[in-house]
Amino acid sequence: MAPATTPPPPGSMTVPPLFGWEAILLVLVVVGVVAVAFVAFGAMRAGRSDRSEWQAWLDTRSASYRQPADEDEAAV
Repeated sequence: MAPATTPPPPGSMTVPPLFGWEAILLVLVVVGVVAVAFVAFGAMRAGRSDRSEWQAWLDTRSASYRQPADEDEAAV
């Protein structure tokens, strides 16, 4: 027969204070990594579309400053 264990004194903790925090910490780390990856991917994608829109705007802007055909012939 096993020896009888003495009960802990009143007010003492029977479970360690960090019991179960490993799982919560793991979930928080995974959520953080996913959030950083989402922001990084979104920044890369937005940069590409903004650049193409900016290039298109510059192309149309440059095209509007061309001289009309009448002025080209008069200058020659």
